[in-house]
Amino acid sequence: MRLVNLPVMGLLLLVLLQLAACGSTPPARFYALSSLAGDGNSSSGSGARRVIGIGPLAMAEYLSYPGIVIRSGRNTLVRSEFNRWGAPLSDELSRVLVENIQSILSDEKYLVLPWLETATIDQRVQLNVTRFEATSDGVVVLNATWLLIGKERNTLLASGDTTITEPVRGAGYEAIAEAMSRTLAELSRRIALEICRTASTDVH
Repeated sequence: MRLVNLPVMGLLLLVLLQLAACGSTPPARFYALSSLAGDGNSSSGSGARRVIGIGPLAMAEYLSYPGIVIRSGRNTLVRSEFNRWGAPLSDELSRVLVENIQSILSDEKYLVLPWLETATIDQRVQLNVTRFEATSDGVVVLNATWLLIGKERNTLLASGDTTITEPVRGAGYEAIAEAMSRTLAELSRRIALEICRTASTDVH
């Protein structure tokens, strides 16, 4: 007897429900990405801290819509009309990356903020997200290229072309949002590692 993975079947059912025309209009549900922050270990830190700016952040066009996307096969994207992000996904990404990287780095040494062109920063992380969705196979895929840029003459300190996959643990869109949050946590750890590694060499 062949066993079928239940999370995969759950995602396939979601895809089929979105593809099928439905006479009734269910209420929309809204979701948010979660960060590693939450234990409140932030410091008031009176000493000087390195300021890290997260941004600018670019995304593939298909990610700009409010409906959560599931990839069905290689070439089909199914966007839910009734399961949506509570804020633009670009804002969610920026918020979670800022909170994650601040949570990973020492509060006494670093201050992590959304990047603003007018702000004075020591390093900034520029990102381009080309894939960020669940698949009908029950996996979330995140692909992002990123650059860590220093203050002096916009020196390139580090870069990465990162692909992270994470299984969806359960059925439904909440499980998808949780898996997407876990991929962002892993991306944040990799970027934070490079911020720490290059801190001693990026002097000014």
